[in-house]
Amino acid sequence: MISVVTSGTSREFTFYGGTVVAYIRCCSILSDITLFLLPNKVGPVVDMTGTGPGKFRLKCWTGSLRQLMLAGVVVIVCLLIFGGHYQWKEIHRKSSSELGKMDMIAESVENIPFTWRNETLSLLHDKSQCDCSKSQHNLWKDVDEKDRAATIERRSKELTKYNQRVESSKETLMIVDGAAPLSYPVRGLTVVPEGTVELPGLVVLDETARQEYEVQLQTTDFGVLDTVAEVAQAQLEGLRTKSLTIRSKSLSRLNRQLQFIVYTNTVYDIDATEIITFRYLHHRVSIPLRIRVRTVPFLYDPGPDNDISAKITIITKTFIRYASIRKLLSSIREFYPNIRVVVADDSHPVENLQAENVDHFVMPFAAGWFAGRNLAVSQVTTPYLLWVDDDFVFVPETKLENLLEVLENTKLDLVAGTVGRTGIRYTKMDIVPGDENGDCLRIHDLHHWGPVPGFPQCRLSTRVTNFFLARTDSVRAVGFDPVYTRSAHTQFFMAAIGRLRVASCDHVRIDHVSDKPAEYKKFRNEGGDYTKVSQRHEFFKHSIQCWVNR
Repeated sequence: MISVVTSGTSREFTFYGGTVVAYIRCCSILSDITLFLLPNKVGPVVDMTGTGPGKFRLKCWTGSLRQLMLAGVVVIVCLLIFGGHYQWKEIHRKSSSELGKMDMIAESVENIPFTWRNETLSLLHDKSQCDCSKSQHNLWKDVDEKDRAATIERRSKELTKYNQRVESSKETLMIVDGAAPLSYPVRGLTVVPEGTVELPGLVVLDETARQEYEVQLQTTDFGVLDTVAEVAQAQLEGLRTKSLTIRSKSLSRLNRQLQFIVYTNTVYDIDATEIITFRYLHHRVSIPLRIRVRTVPFLYDPGPDNDISAKITIITKTFIRYASIRKLLSSIREFYPNIRVVVADDSHPVENLQAENVDHFVMPFAAGWFAGRNLAVSQVTTPYLLWVDDDFVFVPETKLENLLEVLENTKLDLVAGTVGRTGIRYTKMDIVPGDENGDCLRIHDLHHWGPVPGFPQCRLSTRVTNFFLARTDSVRAVGFDPVYTRSAHTQFFMAAIGRLRVASCDHVRIDHVSDKPAEYKKFRNEGGDYTKVSQRHEFFKHSIQCWVNR
């Protein structure tokens, strides 16, 4: 304890520790110098008696107020020096401790040993091999041996194009690196039913030294959590359950353990999303994992000579306009003699249109416009279909190769040409959210979404004309609602919003020779009852309350 006594008043400050001795001596020397320089000085007396180990008493006597003030300044300076030194030593001690702990934290994660859990590891690497040696249903044996190599090569090319087109709809693996303060995958995780998948990118980033680190992982509905390996000094609770806790005194070892966490699906679904919660301290993030079955591709063999007739089927629907349909068929034969044509016909009486490369399908009388389109689409066996109305006529500008080039070099599903002399037509359509009565179909005619990359003569659209080349499977996926029996056009493209990529081009043209006999008009024109039924159907099916022209 240090006591400063002036004019009978004593100020006491208590410090503990052997290092105080040096500061007492410093104080004494500074006091002697100060009082020596002052007038009417009285030498300081330092009484060391009665002091215990590590405690000292300093008495400074002055004879004037000025001496008192300067002596006080000296003592304060001594205390500041001592406090600064003490604080520096404490910071140094803590820094050394922190650095020691950070060295432990910075232990190389990749070098930390682990032990495989073979039972779980076998689930992760259960990659069943395709072995047909014992199969009684060997498809490849029915391919002629002399053609097998060429067939496999063509199929490989078609599969590559197919995958390039459909892969865009799949999610690419993305990992958030060091956010809040967790790293974790945010998209792109996929597992098959009953499959096991790694959870990559799980990392805890924390620069604060702690006695123990703890994380929790929890699933929702479709699976459980496990690990393919165990790391020493990392404790796991809840293996093969929906809730997994990991604890460790070493952050590096906890992160090493996180590298081996896997998810196993236990609840079957063909397309579902599991949400895995990842928690650390007060931080909580969600990891989406998609459960999807493996699907087969839809491929079409273009044939060894890559002829257009092996790629495109022309389809149409006719109704009591045999003069028009015969003109159409004749014009097709002129420019594409080997291409197959499918005709759906609900006329009465029926005239036979069956011919080489023409398949005539007769329907019940007045079965309907969209029902006929569905029938025609169902008979297509080529990768692409060309829709034409029965009163169209092929002309030299009807270059199907040009439309095919667009589809084969883009991800478009449907591309239209021009009809007659009207020029290119396109329409933007979208769905505007509404109220309890339904949404609105907004139609912006003669507007497009922009040019098609690589094909400046084409414009991205939502609705196009009835002269279009399309991917067969894409059109089938949307279909034509047979409720629409007399007239419908916008209804198909409305159903295709968000499902088909559509464009319109001006470098392919077909002619239009309109022919509407009186009997045809009687069935073609919409009546009051038909309009009411179709609109009521649309109101309910698509939750649309109105069309709005922009």
